[in-house]
Amino acid sequence: MTAQRQEHGRSTHGLVRNALTGGVLVVKIGGGADPEPVLDEVAELAAAGQPVVLVHGGGVAADRLADQLGVRRAVIESPDGTHSRRTDPRMLAVLTLTLLGQVKPQLVSGLRARGAPAVGLSGADSALITASRKPAIRSVQAGRTTLIRDDQSGRIEHVDPSLLRVVLARGDVPVVSPPASDAEGNLLNVDADEVAARLAAALNASALVLLTDVCGVLSDPSDPASRIIEVGPQHLTGDVVRGRMRHKVRAGLRASRTVAQVSIASAHHHRPIRQALAGGGTWVREGSAA
Repeated sequence: MTAQRQEHGRSTHGLVRNALTGGVLVVKIGGGADPEPVLDEVAELAAAGQPVVLVHGGGVAADRLADQLGVRRAVIESPDGTHSRRTDPRMLAVLTLTLLGQVKPQLVSGLRARGAPAVGLSGADSALITASRKPAIRSVQAGRTTLIRDDQSGRIEHVDPSLLRVVLARGDVPVVSPPASDAEGNLLNVDADEVAARLAAALNASALVLLTDVCGVLSDPSDPASRIIEVGPQHLTGDVVRGRMRHKVRAGLRASRTVAQVSIASAHHHRPIRQALAGGGTWVREGSAA
């Protein structure tokens, strides 16, 4: 092994060690990712005394349920190319059923089966996440920009991590998902990556790991070899980062203002969290010059 490789090995080992001993670790798992390796590692970390908050999405399962119920699915494409789910009242009901009635119980049960006590929470519980409804959303349809006024998605305004601190102090793993609620108690869909980023900042987390079904941010979405090692704000200009990945990068950039290590990486590895913290994905840093 060359001296350069030895130094790299020491540095990445140090990154993992610091992240896993320096405070709370926030991990988000996407709806299209295999949860089993993630649950294995979260349970292992919890058994070792590492405080972990697991945030989840569930878009794939929600799409499946929507199709079964005959609820129309649609995607909003914003003028900057970001893709998001069209959340009319019927789709909000589907999302709530899916996240709180299917995905979250499976994750909580999976952790308990591995010996890790877990508590399922949503952003609406105990005003954990307060959001405000977006009164109008710009959407590009057939080359024209239109305004959507009945969407039930929200912008996160406030995070109160006190309930999470109680759960973590007990040694349990909080499993958190959308929806959030507004000040009047109305449910709103909020982006799960943004939930993870805001919780990481509120908890002064040592690291945020956004696990997905690809190996990181790719300059060519069809080519895993095009993984970008580090991204910063400049990568959101043009079409370097496209589609749903723009949400992850934006959320990661927000978190990186206060969270020392932010990574987007694949969930489909043995110990995917450690691999992400060892540089196996894409680092997200607001001050990046990469």
